[in-house]
This record gives sequence, structure tokens and C-alpha cells, in this order.
Amino acid sequence: MKWNQRVFGACAAATMFAVMTTAAHADLTNGGFESGDFTGWTQTGDTTFSGVGAFAARTGSYGAFFGPLTTDTLSQTFATIPNTSYTVSFSLSLVDGSQPNSFSWSWNGVTQSPTLSNAAGFGYSDFTASVLSTGALSTISFAFVDPESFWYLDNVSVVANVAAVPEPPVTALLAAGISLLVGVAKRRKDSRR
Repeated sequence: MKWNQRVFGACAAATMFAVMTTAAHADLTNGGFESGDFTGWTQTGDTTFSGVGAFAARTGSYGAFFGPLTTDTLSQTFATIPNTSYTVSFSLSLVDGSQPNSFSWSWNGVTQSPTLSNAAGFGYSDFTASVLSTGALSTISFAFVDPESFWYLDNVSVVANVAAVPEPPVTALLAAGISLLVGVAKRRKDSRR
């Protein structure tokens, strides 16, 4: 019987450790466009002169390019943990500064920095921002205009700033449940004597 209690205790400890160390993450799909297309993304507006190609890659095999005459929007909705801080990062390039051109991005409908209008051309640059999820789903969106040239986008990532640790009441309930199971197992053992 002692062996069963040890196994039970080890399993309970492993379960508690797994629950407490589960990383918070966002389920963003195809952030590096490595599928070779816009799988996981929704594209709206002027989708002409936009796509995924090897020439637009910052890293990996593919990157996205956008040269629409009017606004082309690329967005994705994915699972997040409510009231959790996330770091959004992406790589952006403007092939040349021909005007007009514009770029903006938003998190859950709120425009974030940077926003660029009639920008000079620049090579790939990395941008990061901290955002807060407000629900179980969040949406990231990018908007482009560049009838004379192209924007390049690659390496879109959304990562939690901290590991998700269960709130104290959840941890307390888990510990109470494990204690109850251990108590039941001990009582059964004692009643068999």
C-alpha cells in the first residue's frame, strides 16, 4: 500500500507542477508566413499587389509583401489569456519612399505605434510593443497602402510577458483536492487493518 501512496503522491506533485508552469501564449498562426501563403490570416480591402514570396523574407524562406493602391488589411484573431500582458513583435521594411504610402497596426481595434505615413524607404527593422489582452480572443491587424512600391512584413510574434500561474484560489482548490484524495486513500488503508 505504501507504494500506491508514493505513486499517487508523485503523480499529484507532477500534475501540480505542470499546472503551475504552463506558459501563457497566444495561438498566432503562420507569423513568419512560412506556409508560403496567408494561411491563418484574413486579408480585406485592396488585395492586389500583395502576397507572400521568398524575396520578402527577413528570416526563413518567406515574407509577406504589400503594394496596394488603397488600404489592404491583414488580420488574425487568436486565443489569449484575459488580462495578460503580451509582447507583439514584427519585422517591417519599406522598399522605397515613393509617395503616397502608409502603414499602421492595431491590437483589438486600437491603433498602436508605429504608424507611418509618406515614410522614407528603410530596410527591415524590428518593432515591439506591449499590449494587454482583454478577453479569451484577441485580434492583431496590419494596414498598408503603397501604390508605387512595397511594404515587407515578417516574423509576427505574440508572446506572453510572464508565465501563466494559476490564481491563488485555483492553486488552493487543487491542493485541497489532492489533500482530500490522500486522506481518502489513507482512510481506506486504515479501515482494512
